[in-house]
Amino acid sequence: MVTGAVRNVHALGVVGLVAATLLAGCQADLGAVARDDRISADAIVRLADTFAVAARRTGSHVEVLAFSATADEEWEVQVVASGSADGVTAHLVSMGGDTGDEWNSYFYGTAPGSASRVVVEGFATAGGQVTDGAWVLAIRQKDLRPDQLTWSVLDATGAILHTGAGITP
Repeated sequence: MVTGAVRNVHALGVVGLVAATLLAGCQADLGAVARDDRISADAIVRLADTFAVAARRTGSHVEVLAFSATADEEWEVQVVASGSADGVTAHLVSMGGDTGDEWNSYFYGTAPGSASRVVVEGFATAGGQVTDGAWVLAIRQKDLRPDQLTWSVLDATGAILHTGAGITP
């Protein structure tokens, strides 16, 4: 993948659409599945009963994983985005067209150890918790461009540690 580029990931839209049509009461333990994939339970952003995302730092990369419930009440995990994890980073994956999904963009990256959360201005979001140096925000809007994003990295008291606009390498 090209680092720092906006990527249209239609496969993620299909994953969300399939997840939305599955049974709402998935019995499998999402936390246990996440731990198997080296994801802290704090990193999970639950977007629906049958769909969640999380960010994971793996060496020099940060990944976004999508967790989708299957018809037999198990969880499938798929890496849907990956970018550089050098310093404070911000990457964007945004889908367009008729996705049928409630959440159409994922803004994600890395932050320093003293960071608690990342916030973005002007959009309805879910997530943003910094866990093990990685974070992901789900955003409802489609076809987002990097120049539309203004963001801040906050510590546990809400103090701003870093601000940025757009994406970083």
